[in-house]
Amino acid sequence: MSRTATGAVFLSALVALIVGPELGFGPITASSRADARPHVVPQATVVVLVPPFIPQPAAPPAPPPPPQAAAAPRPAATVATGDVWARLRACESPTNGGTRYRGYYQFSAATWASAGGTGDPAGASLEEQTARAQTLAARSDPYHQWPVCWPRAVRG
Repeated sequence: MSRTATGAVFLSALVALIVGPELGFGPITASSRADARPHVVPQATVVVLVPPFIPQPAAPPAPPPPPQAAAAPRPAATVATGDVWARLRACESPTNGGTRYRGYYQFSAATWASAGGTGDPAGASLEEQTARAQTLAARSDPYHQWPVCWPRAVRG
């Protein structure tokens, strides 16, 4: 330790010895405690402020959407001429060769049966398949039955 530090320690010890009893310092004995003064724990009061509940009015309901104009009806299958069926057949026949759709107009077995057909659609004559396709188009939307090829066939 340096001379300055040694002097500071000595001076602190001397002050504690002379003025110590007045400041609460005293000689260390067997009954001494680190803090012999009464220890008082301050009481804390916790205050929770809750803002008063003020009901807010509910937001008004959203206005109903404007009515949309009905879509223009598609042309009925009854106006389809022989050329439309030939174009539909040309569009449908080369596609889906070995799948569950069969015949010139690619009927599923359920659709073929619902149009009055029996057996395999591919085994029926062209005239019967065309008649069944026309029956199907007359009672349902041909755009739904042939979604890709019907618009092409109608356009020509």
